[in-house]
Amino acid sequence: MDSLLKRLFLDISLLFSIAGFTWAGPDPKVMVLDIQLNDLTDLPNAPEELARDAFLSSTFRQRLADKGVAVLPPAESLKTLAAQNSPTYLFDRPAEAAKLAAPSGADYVIIGVALKPTYLFVYPRLLLIDVKQQKVVMPTYAQLESSWTDQNTTARTAEYLAGKIAAKVKALAEQ
Repeated sequence: MDSLLKRLFLDISLLFSIAGFTWAGPDPKVMVLDIQLNDLTDLPNAPEELARDAFLSSTFRQRLADKGVAVLPPAESLKTLAAQNSPTYLFDRPAEAAKLAAPSGADYVIIGVALKPTYLFVYPRLLLIDVKQQKVVMPTYAQLESSWTDQNTTARTAEYLAGKIAAKVKALAEQ
């Protein structure tokens, strides 16, 4: 009987490998916080810039999900901490962000800051943080040069960043 079960298991395993199936674990869960504006210009936090960053955040989240990443909403504790501190507070404290994201079951947390040093462009910078290890596993950024009202360029920037993050999350899941 044992040899029959072993043979059946081997046959099923062979069929799956021939068909290209793999025994993968569950998809990693990624908590994504809104991108915080770090505006260094003389007229900081213009409503138009805040609206563009909100659009960038929502589009990034959607594109990440479109690429097969399991996106979790941000934990209330992280949202509160981000709202009560400077835009770079969590970006500068990835271990703290990881600790606060851990109870949600997230495998990774993404912290984003849109650095705006001049009126001409914005640098959305992202950190992909491993929640268990409490460390950054990937930093990335983009240069966003467009009018506040140019949603096409903002959406393409979100797509670009989502592609980079999704590829890294998938590579990490395969390790």
